[in-house]
Amino acid sequence: KISKETYLRRRARLSKDMGSGLLLFLGNDEVGMNYADNTYRFRQDSTFFYFFGLDYAGLAAVIDVDADAAMVFGNELTIDDIVWTGTQPTLREKAEATGITKTLPMSELKNYIDKARRKGQPVHFLPPYRGDHKVWLWELLGVEPAAQPEQASVPFIKAVVDQRNHKDEEEIRLIEESVDLSTEMHLAAYRTV
Repeated sequence: KISKETYLRRRARLSKDMGSGLLLFLGNDEVGMNYADNTYRFRQDSTFFYFFGLDYAGLAAVIDVDADAAMVFGNELTIDDIVWTGTQPTLREKAEATGITKTLPMSELKNYIDKARRKGQPVHFLPPYRGDHKVWLWELLGVEPAAQPEQASVPFIKAVVDQRNHKDEEEIRLIEESVDLSTEMHLAAYRTV
């Protein structure tokens, strides 16, 4: 498990590297196989997970570099959700575990971005790779899907890549533990056969 301090350090470094603007992170949603509630196994966007550590569907996040603030946007579970998932920590509780103290309903994301844009604050986003993200960026920023690859923020891309290419001691320890575990699994399967 990655510590809260690591997530705080990652976001602080990214903010420092970017210098100003609004950094927009789109988390992944559930994807239905043959109808909405029969979904494929969920996989969070890797960059979202790296900086926010939240492995849940239906989230977005913003780092407002100029305001020195990071926040997660998402909706709390409804009673209909809880019937299927059981009792869960609130979004606020999940976010606090990774050092995020401000959570807002998803309906506030566009308002927050619009307010920043009216102040002249640039909104940086990464190139989308999923169709739903392309539609989402179109709704949030008015950037048509065909134009999104060219309008994605090159400084943002470079800052993320630079940070993810350099592993700290905690990451190296977790990688080594994973390799050791996979070696043990391979050997156990080998012995069983």
